[in-house]
Order: sequence, then C-alpha cells, then structure tokens
Amino acid sequence: MEKGMRRAALVAAVMVLLAADSLVTANLVLREDTRVQAAPASAEAMPPADALTRFRTEREQLRAKEEAELNDIIHDENTSEETRSQAQQRLLALLDAASKECILEGILQSRGFEDALISVNGGSVNAIVRRETLTQQESAVILELILRETGVTGGNVKIIPIK
Repeated sequence: MEKGMRRAALVAAVMVLLAADSLVTANLVLREDTRVQAAPASAEAMPPADALTRFRTEREQLRAKEEAELNDIIHDENTSEETRSQAQQRLLALLDAASKECILEGILQSRGFEDALISVNGGSVNAIVRRETLTQQESAVILELILRETGVTGGNVKIIPIK
C-alpha cells in the first residue's frame, strides 16, 4: 500500500511538472538502465554567487529533479502506457530545451557576450545578458540567433541586460 501511495504522489508531482513550464536546464544522457538522482540544494553547499550563477544552478537542479521523476515514471512497471508516453514526451522536450540553451549560450559567448543565460520554455525564450545596456545591433544579433535556433516568434523572446 505504501508503494502505491508513493507512486500516486510521484505521478501527481510529475503531472504538475508536466503542466508547468520549467526554467531549468541540464545536459544529461539518460539510458534505460540509468536513474538520475537529484541532490538537494543547500545553502552551505553553494558558495555566494551572483544572480546569473544562482539562476543557472537552480535551473540545473530543478531540471535534474524533474528528469529523475520522469525516469521513475517511465521505468515503473505499473505506469500506464498513456502516462509513460506523456513522461517520455516531456523528457524529450526537456532535453531539447537544454540542448538549445547550451547551443545558444555557446554561440553568444563566441560572439563576445561572455556571460549570457538562455531559458527555453515551451514557446518562449528569455535571454539574460551581462551588459549594462545593449545596442539595437546587439539585440538584433541575439534575437536573430534565438529565432534561428528555436523557431519561436519574435514576440515570444525577451532579451534582458543585467549588470
């Protein structure tokens, strides 16, 4: 009975995650025989950092936790095929978003934006760039890269300069 309650709670948590748009990323290679375990974040484990570093760390931790929960559902023999399929689709979407984020951050770094954080979230993208201000030309370069790599429309992209 306890296993059934735990499974029901896990399915409920993942359904919430499936409904919510996560702002996190991780680059994990998942195989059927591999289970990802997310380590809880603690204030002692994380050194003081700036906002971008904290956001990046939290994004990775949340994404790893969501992936672990999805893997638990996918590999549970008691999971219905419909739920398994939804979990697999969500996992693929998470990995696709993480890949796009990584590619865009790398391209922006190579274009001279040393510290940029990209968050691909369904049909929208946020780009946080460490610059006091961005010129129109810089914004256009960032927007063009995001549109090309993600396929989202321009109205769904936010470019945010921060100090």
